[in-house]
Amino acid sequence: MSDTGTQGHRNLAAAALAIGLACALLLIDPTPAHHYSLEARQRTALAADVISGASRGTQGLVGSLHLAPLPTIVVVLIGLIPFVPITPLLNSVAAAGAAALLAAYVHAVWRAHGVHPALRYSAVVAIMLLPPVAVSVRAGATSMVFVALTVCACGALGEWLRTASLRQLSLSAIFLGLAVITRWQGLVLAAAATGVVALGAAVHRRGWSYVEGTSITYAVPGAYTALLWIGGNWLVLGNPLFFLRSLGSAAVPGPHGAWSVLAADCPWALIAIMAGFCCSVQIAGAVLRRSAWRHPADVAACCALAVLVGVAWIGRLPLQETPAPSDARRVATLLSEAYPNGVFIVTGYVGYEFTDAAGADPENRWVHQMHLRPENVDKILADYPGCDVYLLVHAGLGQERWDRVGLTWADGDRIPEHYLFVRMVGDWAVFEILRP
Repeated sequence: MSDTGTQGHRNLAAAALAIGLACALLLIDPTPAHHYSLEARQRTALAADVISGASRGTQGLVGSLHLAPLPTIVVVLIGLIPFVPITPLLNSVAAAGAAALLAAYVHAVWRAHGVHPALRYSAVVAIMLLPPVAVSVRAGATSMVFVALTVCACGALGEWLRTASLRQLSLSAIFLGLAVITRWQGLVLAAAATGVVALGAAVHRRGWSYVEGTSITYAVPGAYTALLWIGGNWLVLGNPLFFLRSLGSAAVPGPHGAWSVLAADCPWALIAIMAGFCCSVQIAGAVLRRSAWRHPADVAACCALAVLVGVAWIGRLPLQETPAPSDARRVATLLSEAYPNGVFIVTGYVGYEFTDAAGADPENRWVHQMHLRPENVDKILADYPGCDVYLLVHAGLGQERWDRVGLTWADGDRIPEHYLFVRMVGDWAVFEILRP
């Protein structure tokens, strides 16, 4: 058997091992109760709306920075398979697949540098069994998708810097292009990586045209996916930058406001550690290539495994904090009992929580609008004559802060005069909409 064929079979074996461990994470849950993240529940309901063709689904797919489109699209694609129910488990499948991709890619990079097979397969097992990876898979948190794409992009970029392989440059650009529509912070990474590519191309000393052409080619996938996202906002919501409104509602006041937005729901620490883990053999090969060490890649792999286990296992590095159980059911029950003649409007992605919690309400008194506009309110008032109509607005800066993007005219002193504040229920402000 040729060396190429043997290497291909070894990569397939590593991929099979990673997929098997991913399936084990999905099937084995040591906790007595399986708690999916708020993100997983919201994406599941959003995917169901997209599949059913509801306008709320198309609005939600592109209208928020917080819930970028790609993970929801993956859930939709899986949900289109016949006889596959739309449940939060599909988010766990996406996270498990991303973890398997990352583990298999690290194996391929390490194999290309001649790392011993025992160390390569140990790396696959270590990645798949890391506590933060297990938490992501079981909670259905799609942060693992972003981690996998960005780390693979860094690994491919490192290979291009080492070998000037256009194949590796293309892979890195594609991974980053997908990362842009997985977490909006991918735009920051894509811009930084394009700068690295420009510097790397300049080092090759092939002329300015080579630097310019290489940089533009690398930036195209990220720019293309970003333009698709912007175009979706333009076509669906009539404003190409509608989704950027959530930046203002998500920011924390003060000098650290910009960093709070950039760091929101993005596991930068784990990305840095996993990227260093993947690229450790590349760095060792560049630094120790003229040293007396016989196997610098193996030494680097051993050190990387020790650091990964020490930080991510012993240190319990979190991937993404799973939000506390939503109080939507308690709030929905309390308001339904307190206002038996009331109709309640909830907005944004958190509205899925309320409509699910109030699903047993025989009178169907909960109205979910993804992006609330004054004309929507007028229609609701007309549809429910004789009923008291209330609007719920989240007052905190927690997970729901991103949903206030649809309430630009219902905030602070801009609230219309016929919106009467009634009470606070937990973190929710209740307004009664007075009829004209």
